[in-house]
Amino acid sequence: MLFSLALVPLALAASAIAASHGHKRHHAHGVAKRARGDVSHTLAKRFDGARWSYYDVGNGACGSNNVASDFIVALNTPQYGDGSPGPNCFKTITMTYNGKTTQATIMDHCPGCPDTGLDLSRGLFDFFASEDTGIIYGTWYFNDGGE
Repeated sequence: MLFSLALVPLALAASAIAASHGHKRHHAHGVAKRARGDVSHTLAKRFDGARWSYYDVGNGACGSNNVASDFIVALNTPQYGDGSPGPNCFKTITMTYNGKTTQATIMDHCPGCPDTGLDLSRGLFDFFASEDTGIIYGTWYFNDGGE
């Protein structure tokens, strides 16, 4: 036992000598650095379980005339905002339902839609489901990261 305790200072001395002779530990600096630039697109707020219905489009609250085949939506009152056109008019959103994803443009106001709910043009609704379904629940987000 006394012999093994005598070896401890020898081992420490050997480590110190090895370190002074170029046997240094190497550190990989910067490997986990964060990329510079705007990463807000990855932080977009998603609206899951949003209620989607469809409607007959025409001259929308954003001031443009649309047809049924356009991939447009009418946005619920809390998210539509104040003014004419509303602050979210002409913004694009990404929508997903039942494994299908597409983009649409906000072109109208839906006063009867619940918070986060959308009214879809018939063409857009038909992309996701049959009109016989009536109401579907999907996920969507603003492409610019808005709320």
